[in-house]
Amino acid sequence: MSSHIAARVSGNLVQHWQDSRRAGGAIPSYESVVLGRLGRLADRCALVATRDGRASTILWGGKGFADWLDQDVRGLSLAALPDEVRRSVEEVVISAARAAAPAEARCDRLAEGVVTTHRLVGVPLSQGGADPLILIHLGDEAVRTELARALFGATEQGMLALTALRDASGAITDFEVVALNQGAAQMFGRAESELQWQHLGALVPPRPGVDTVGRLAEALANPGRSVFELAYPRLDGRVLHLKVEVGAVGDLVAVTLTDVGDIKAREDSFRLLFEDNPLPMWLVDPAAGRFVAVNAAAVAHYGYDRETFLTLGPADLAVADAGDGDAVLRHRRADGSVIEVSLFERAMPFEGRPARLDAVVDVTESRRNAARVAHMAHHDALTGLPNRVLFASRLGEAIARQQARGSGAILFCLDLDKFKIVNDTLGHPVGDALLREADTRLAGCLREEDCVARLGGDEFAVLITRAAEPGLVQNLAGRIIAEMATPFRIAGQDCHIGTSIGVACLPRDGEDPESLLRNADLALYRAKADGGGTFRCFKPEMDAWVQARRRRENDLREAFARGELSLAYQPLVDAPTQRICAFEALLRWTHPVEGPISPGEFIPLAEETGLIGPIGAWVLRQACNEAAAWPDHVRIAVNLSPIQFRNRDLVRTVAEALEASGLAPQRLELEITESVLLAENEANVATLHALRALGVRIAMDDFGTGYSSLGYLRSFPFDKIKIDRSFISQVGENPHCNAIVRAVAGLGASLGIATTAEGVETAAQFAHLRAEGCSEVQGFLFSRPLTAADARTLLDQDASTRRLDTAA
Repeated sequence: MSSHIAARVSGNLVQHWQDSRRAGGAIPSYESVVLGRLGRLADRCALVATRDGRASTILWGGKGFADWLDQDVRGLSLAALPDEVRRSVEEVVISAARAAAPAEARCDRLAEGVVTTHRLVGVPLSQGGADPLILIHLGDEAVRTELARALFGATEQGMLALTALRDASGAITDFEVVALNQGAAQMFGRAESELQWQHLGALVPPRPGVDTVGRLAEALANPGRSVFELAYPRLDGRVLHLKVEVGAVGDLVAVTLTDVGDIKAREDSFRLLFEDNPLPMWLVDPAAGRFVAVNAAAVAHYGYDRETFLTLGPADLAVADAGDGDAVLRHRRADGSVIEVSLFERAMPFEGRPARLDAVVDVTESRRNAARVAHMAHHDALTGLPNRVLFASRLGEAIARQQARGSGAILFCLDLDKFKIVNDTLGHPVGDALLREADTRLAGCLREEDCVARLGGDEFAVLITRAAEPGLVQNLAGRIIAEMATPFRIAGQDCHIGTSIGVACLPRDGEDPESLLRNADLALYRAKADGGGTFRCFKPEMDAWVQARRRRENDLREAFARGELSLAYQPLVDAPTQRICAFEALLRWTHPVEGPISPGEFIPLAEETGLIGPIGAWVLRQACNEAAAWPDHVRIAVNLSPIQFRNRDLVRTVAEALEASGLAPQRLELEITESVLLAENEANVATLHALRALGVRIAMDDFGTGYSSLGYLRSFPFDKIKIDRSFISQVGENPHCNAIVRAVAGLGASLGIATTAEGVETAAQFAHLRAEGCSEVQGFLFSRPLTAADARTLLDQDASTRRLDTAA
């Protein structure tokens, strides 16, 4: 209704009704007054009574209104109206009543395939009561739309209206196109006019396995929504993949066509990517928790056949997560083995329903490698023991416990004495085996809760918790030292080493890992300086002692550089004739401030610092140069350190010294200790034979102090053996020493090896040794070590008297 109509109703009708209510006059019905004033408009109006603000009954309706509803509406309840009319009437009545102002609503009615649209205008009319009347006007403008064309034009999908064609028996033989939209025409590749009234069988001829007419006939026989796919070959050669959705009422079929070619192509690409992917993949129905598809890689990797796989779900494979906070799962394969995997998930539809695509990455090996790398970062590769990093962490934990509970702990730092000799002479494989065996022995001395670590090289550390037991340090250290002193049988050979131990106690000797390790290391340094094979507990003064020792190392370096080292010469006397037959070159150091430094102090320093190499080469050159000026029958003896002997350049160093001095090789005696031969290997034997090939003589020094001295005489043909001074000092007094000297002298005579007794200090000792058959003697009885000039004087005296008088 226009605004003009609304004004006429709302402005004039109420006033006209009130004017009609004169005193004493008959009161006309309100409906009569209202409708009488509307004139011709009343034909398309209706009066609706309200109750509680809602429409209840149509009191009156004009002919046009009644024709629109196709029934008499007077006294009609709104509940009896068609649903679409009732909803629109209720809407306009409620809106007008609540607003006390005109309201509008739209009403669409479907009849015989045609949609008719009307506009309803509601005007509230007061009648003096609480519930107003609502006048509804039916707009005279109507929009008529063909339902099929309106629906078809509203979508890009292809839409067809088909009717069934039957034969005399009633069987469906074909379908005829009644209507279609532009989308359908485009899909078929023809104009709408060409397709309307065409038979479907001609448009989509049957092919093997494809009977479109039959499928539509089934849809008519089974009412409801039917969906299938169709490959349609167009006249231009293109083949469309169509999804066909069918709805049927009677013989009328409504068909919706959707071009799913792109979707099919994507599905085909997905299937190709899915099935041929080297990664195990599967599709899961999230609602059912079951696999709906698995690829060949998943079948191969997990070992289930495809049929069995599709009866399972992810929960059937799961063992547990990896337990370390990572997004890693543990799955069990068909053979029972467990693997660790990472899943990469993506939601996606599959065959028209929600699904989840999982790509599986087996991280078992990579995690093992990562675990190995992490283990290697905190453990020693050779022994598997904790390394310095992990041990420092364990030490920090012990410190934290001590601070929290007052519990103590003990730290041992130890290294293996003489290990470097074994490692360098027998080779690294034997050295590695020795370290592993040492680890086993060390662990055997400890309790389960104690921690042992390899800090590097031949250095180990032990953390002892619950250390309140009296005498624990002495007992445990003694047990470890005894275990390490027992010969190791490695590669068929006995290897003799030992151990030195430094001890630090928590919290007395430090309250952080660095301090404890440093102090235990200082104690170890002192234990080694005291001869090794023992233990020392840290004392605060050790720091000053170590600093002094390090200053001594620096002094030694500077002394060698400044030429402060010198050689002294002590004669060796032929026992039968008492004539000088050789001199032993002895290294001396006179400190510019402190004076003479004991060789027992600075030679171990030279060995520890590596200075023994250049110092030893210097001694060889100096001794050979000096001896070259002596009579031809007088030899020079030079000691070789075990460290020096392991130098593979030793043979070249000796050869160069001989060549530079012009000394005859047979006048040079090289003295080695038994420690050089603790481990026999080809390199050692080759070095000895190479020295012998130069023409020099080889002597075994300190004979009798080692572990198997007699066995070494069999390993190499020595020219001389020197009986250690510890036996000589008691000769003539101790029967055991007498027996040893007699046995060694007799052995030397039998083997054709000269024997030298060192440390002879009395005439009685000399007489006894000469009687026992010793070839040579050496000691203070004849001469103290001399300078080079004094040695030449002594040689001149010896030449003139033809014998060397004893110093006594």
